Order: sequence, then C-alpha cells, then structure tokens
Amino acid sequence: MAHKEDTSKQQSGQEKPVTRRDKVVVTKVTEQELAQIKSSADQCGMTRSDFIRARALGYKPRLRLSNAALDGLRQLAACRTDMVNFANALHGLSDNEKIRLFRQQPTMLEWYEKVAYITNRVTDFLQSAQTANSYPARTTNENAKEDGI
Repeated sequence: MAHKEDTSKQQSGQEKPVTRRDKVVVTKVTEQELAQIKSSADQCGMTRSDFIRARALGYKPRLRLSNAALDGLRQLAACRTDMVNFANALHGLSDNEKIRLFRQQPTMLEWYEKVAYITNRVTDFLQSAQTANSYPARTTNENAKEDGI
C-alpha cells in the first residue's frame, strides 16, 4: 500500500509525517447491512469509515464503555487517590514512627482492611472491564489484530 506523506512540517522539525488516506473503496450493501454498520460504528464511537477500515484490516473494535464501566473507572481513580494518600502519609513518617505505628495491632488491622477494600474494588473493576476486543482506535498496529486474520 503506497501512502503519500506530507513532509513540509517534518522538514522544519515540527511534527512527524502525516500519512494521507487518499484512496476510496466503494462497496454496495443492503439497507439492513448499512443499518448494522452504522449501529456498530456508533456503539464503538467510530465513524463508519474507521469502523469498516478496522474490520477490513483485521481488528475488532471495542464498544464504548457503558455508564456502569465509566462509573467503575471513576471509582478506580478514587481508589488510586486513596492509595497515593496512604503512601504519602507513610512516607512522611520517620522510621521510628513507622515502627511504632506498625507494632500496634489494631492500627495495622485497620490499615489492612482499608487497603484490602481498595484492592478488591480495583480487582472487581478490572475483571468487569475485560473484553475479547483488542482494537486500538485509529491505528494499524500489527500486534492489535485479531487472531487468525
């Protein structure tokens, strides 16, 4: 596949070369097929052109995150903030203060319960977000193609 590259900006050292897509592929589909293509592309947050190109090149586009998945992602971000806060609080203590703190069983148990809760929330989200799709939007990375194609 030959691509024309715009090197005007590259020569001035500003940006990487831009690959221009200037070839057109036309195909006929039924009304039902068109509706399915439109629906699938929309569910993936892609244009029809990007969706069809992705599928033709062997990628399987991912659907947009659902509201539940987005909420899980927000919770994951909040968990990360909590973990950073725990780490920063411990980092600010002297070695003697850390030893004194961790010798107290009730304090350690409370700390463990908080960390375990956060870890479990992160694990739950990651398990719920796993999908078989592996198409990175707007790329032609060979490693992201579906098996067998």
